[in-house]
Amino acid sequence: MGFFDAIFGRKPAVPGDLRALLFDAVARGDEKQLAKACAANDAAIISAFASWAKVPESFRTPDKLPWYGQGLIGVARHFAEARACPDLFQVLSPAKNPLTEWQTALTDAASHIEGGRFSEGAVLLRSTIERVEGLSGPAADEYMPVTFGRLGECLFHTGDIEGARNALEAALERSEGGENDAAIVAYASSLYEVHRYAGRADEAAEGLGWLAKTLDRIGESRTAEHWRKQAAIVKRGEPLCRVVAEIDGEQLELSEVSRPAGSARFIFVRNRLSLAPANQAVQAGGLAVEEGDLETAIAHFDRASVADPLDPRPSYHRASALAHLGRYQASVDDFALTERLAPGWYHSRADGWLARELAAGRVDHETFVRLRKLLDGGLEPERALTLATEGFANAPLSLFQLSLGHALSKLNRQTDAEQAFRKALAIAEEPDVRTRILVALGSNVAAEDERTRLLTEAVELRGNLVASAMAVVLLAAAKSSN
Repeated sequence: MGFFDAIFGRKPAVPGDLRALLFDAVARGDEKQLAKACAANDAAIISAFASWAKVPESFRTPDKLPWYGQGLIGVARHFAEARACPDLFQVLSPAKNPLTEWQTALTDAASHIEGGRFSEGAVLLRSTIERVEGLSGPAADEYMPVTFGRLGECLFHTGDIEGARNALEAALERSEGGENDAAIVAYASSLYEVHRYAGRADEAAEGLGWLAKTLDRIGESRTAEHWRKQAAIVKRGEPLCRVVAEIDGEQLELSEVSRPAGSARFIFVRNRLSLAPANQAVQAGGLAVEEGDLETAIAHFDRASVADPLDPRPSYHRASALAHLGRYQASVDDFALTERLAPGWYHSRADGWLARELAAGRVDHETFVRLRKLLDGGLEPERALTLATEGFANAPLSLFQLSLGHALSKLNRQTDAEQAFRKALAIAEEPDVRTRILVALGSNVAAEDERTRLLTEAVELRGNLVASAMAVVLLAAAKSSN
């Protein structure tokens, strides 16, 4: 999750001591190692535990406190449940120390968050804030921003965007004047994502400007410059969906590409983060697809859509599953929804066209299955060659010729591949597919003027965003070599 991870990520223990050994075992969920260490050192643990319960100053930071608090509770629980010794829990008794209660609440909240139980985490954190509001002192000064920051994360992922905004603003306000610049940067970055998700472009851009100045102050000028560029994009209107190029490890907007690429990959960027419950449901749906249980997969994708109605992935994956089940009109509707949420998302345009052809009866299901086997990849070139040839004989679609050209190219039959790409271009039915064919042919022809013409058309057409981005990089490489 990027920024929220930066605030709430775990830190490894200080190596080499008993406490670190135990707390690391708790963090990993390694009950076997925990039991072994407790059995070998029970007297030492009981003797030292009261001193451990007073959290050292060095561990009272947002990144280390969850690991430390979880370790304390995990060890106490093990002694109570496995060794019939509740004494350690008594040391942690909230009635004895309100700060211990606070630590326990933060640890429990971390468990809720890690388990995806954001609503439970929000309830716990809100009640904790109410209880500790009157406390003061160094520990309270450190814990309160963390508590509001955690609350902001929980509320964000439950879809309470305004609540998340208020919590993160409180975390930032209570961090002012402190010395933890990394936490301040992380809270500000997360607040930017909240504004961005809500579509508040001016506030998001303004927040990034302040963040960039803060990063400059702490010596992170390169990161500051990245966020200044992003602020400009947000201010002028960030697209719902775009593709950027990562060239030799540097991420660039397509307008910034001006040099040959030693290595390049292309990344889809949306104008907002996805909410964690949607991530979890999409992942579960993907596993169900792999197992061939499409009905269960659709149920997971439905759940993801409810969790985050602005996320294009649930409708995109659901549309594919529906097409496989023969529910063509429902598939058409979901691909249309995907296009509204994220124009050009992966192959949503070509897949949407194919779904419309299926719904209209112009393409049959057998042809669809053949195409999916080819387009999903993983076939040996010889098998792809046979399948594409047979498919085109039954249904003269450009996608079969495009797949045929790729298979021939992998078999080093470049002249035959070029002919296949030309044939595909002549019958290209849809802009997404045409863009891919233009780039495939443009990468294959020898004549420089024709290559430039084909790639330029691919950039201007922008039917398929990745293919258009590839054309931009190829044109930049050709221009710099001249």
